[in-house]
Amino acid sequence: MRKWQIFTCVVLWIGLVTSCQPSRHSTRMIFSSEEVRSLHTYALKDIAPDLPSDWTDYQYLILELKISNPQRFFVGMKTKDGLYVNGIQPFSGLPVRFCIPLDYYRKPPASGMDMAATFNKIRPLGMINIGSRVGTLVGVDSISFYMIAPVGNPTLDIYSIALSIDDPGDKILQERYLVDAFGQWSAGKWPEKVKTQDELLAAWKQEESELKPLSSGVSEYGGFTNLQLRATGYFRTEKVDGKWWFVDPLGYPFLSVGVNGMRPSSRTLTKGRESIFACLPDTSGFVDFHSRNVNIRYGSAADSLWTTTTLRRMQAWGLNTVGNWSAPQLLDRNMPFVVNLRGLLLERGIMGLADIYDPEYAATIDRAIQTLTEPYKDNPWLLGYFVGNEQPWPGNETLLCDRILAGNDTPIKKALQAYLEQHGNTPEAKLAFAYKTFDKFLGLVNSALEKHAPNHLNLGMRFGAETSDELLILAGKHFDVFSFNCYRIEPNTEFIERIDRTTGLPCMLGEYHFGVPDRGMASGLVQVYSYADRGKAYQFYNEHGYAHPSLIGLHWFQWVDEPNTGRMDGENYNIGMVDVTDRPYTDLKKAIQATHKRLYDIHNGTLAPTEEKPRFANQ
Repeated sequence: MRKWQIFTCVVLWIGLVTSCQPSRHSTRMIFSSEEVRSLHTYALKDIAPDLPSDWTDYQYLILELKISNPQRFFVGMKTKDGLYVNGIQPFSGLPVRFCIPLDYYRKPPASGMDMAATFNKIRPLGMINIGSRVGTLVGVDSISFYMIAPVGNPTLDIYSIALSIDDPGDKILQERYLVDAFGQWSAGKWPEKVKTQDELLAAWKQEESELKPLSSGVSEYGGFTNLQLRATGYFRTEKVDGKWWFVDPLGYPFLSVGVNGMRPSSRTLTKGRESIFACLPDTSGFVDFHSRNVNIRYGSAADSLWTTTTLRRMQAWGLNTVGNWSAPQLLDRNMPFVVNLRGLLLERGIMGLADIYDPEYAATIDRAIQTLTEPYKDNPWLLGYFVGNEQPWPGNETLLCDRILAGNDTPIKKALQAYLEQHGNTPEAKLAFAYKTFDKFLGLVNSALEKHAPNHLNLGMRFGAETSDELLILAGKHFDVFSFNCYRIEPNTEFIERIDRTTGLPCMLGEYHFGVPDRGMASGLVQVYSYADRGKAYQFYNEHGYAHPSLIGLHWFQWVDEPNTGRMDGENYNIGMVDVTDRPYTDLKKAIQATHKRLYDIHNGTLAPTEEKPRFANQ
């Protein structure tokens, strides 16, 4: 039996189904675009007078609401100990019931192998992004709703606030389709929105007639022929006159301009929410509208023709590297590419730290790396291998060790217990153990790469945040290139400088993007006001990044928009170079082309980067 507390101005849950427009039963907020942080705070006694101040016995916060745009906003509870906040992204444009597990406020998230798996939590009608501050929900006296850099003065209507022991489930309170037959957001309007298949066919035909190779003055591998260096037949790195470069197999300097996730697919869950889709081909539990549109475009030859068109797009736009997690058919197709190592058992380790103390571990990953690298060992188009991506434990070493100690009796737990017995159960000892373990892990991986893939580069770990100098030194001795992901207005040159001082290595940024809250999708991790601003942001970021002498690679995340109803973890970002209907975003495409023509001179120091800043919406 559910235990409910609902504020008195809402008469019945069912009443919201038939009357969900702003009325005397709703509290309306406007998030002002004039404010960097638009905040609305309500005393609990005013917005939900029947709710208790002690939420200890409850497991879910139940909101009935309507948000006018898909931009993330934040819900926080103020207690005697402070404010506890999580970000939420319920489906926009219609009234919904959205349920937030209160454990997301009370305790740190369960460990995942990367930061997205740790902090992104899917709900049937949206996503929750868990905040960093947790505590007891005792003495709740107010509730806050805020949005960072709102776009277009979005509104939030709150129809009811409730607490529950059980999860009543998310629910659409006004039945209608949310997603049309092409995978587009039904409630949204935009000039390029497709209405018929004939429109799509005409747009695809027009694009194909315009795809012409952009580059001149580059080698077959994409290296700049302005300068000849030593050729080895494989990609390598070299510092020339104080500036780092990749060097292509023919000996020409190369900058890696890549895109992650270059696949003809983008799945979203359907089970339990089938009614929101206008057209579902089957009942498999998920649907892939991008794949369906690609199949409409190419028919029975979709796989090969999509590959051909994607490579033509790269050549026409100025992209030169197939990034992480891309379709296998794009690899070894006369286009440089990278590969992410698999089989390292990071997903089994707590917070992504592998259990290297397992006596079988070294042999296991040696076999995994041998198997993975064998097809590519003599491939000149491969830049190298990424070891991992955004592990959540750096900076959280005490939490990591506490979770290991609280877990099952594993070899890593026994090793940690022995270490703490010798060195003391202190935060310093726990940090030292984590670093020692990570050092050994990287050493095992690098030894296997040197044995099985001696012709290719170790491209590093793709750290998700800045790290300590000690960790930089430790990790740097195993890498050929130091990689990290950087979701900011421009590359983190201070961190790049620190990497250069402590490791002496060139840098590569494994992920970045800019998005717009539109078409039913959230803006991603760095938000701009418009698609024109996104094009300007791309050019500004790339040119200011490559102006640094140590930066030799930037990879956009990702190729196609995430589904508006969320990928398999709920994330639904408008960050693609192409949309769900397999059409490119024009402003972004033009910016990529314009930037490509300037990169060699910018990195070489003979041309200044653009100073035209876009309008960023989360400064």
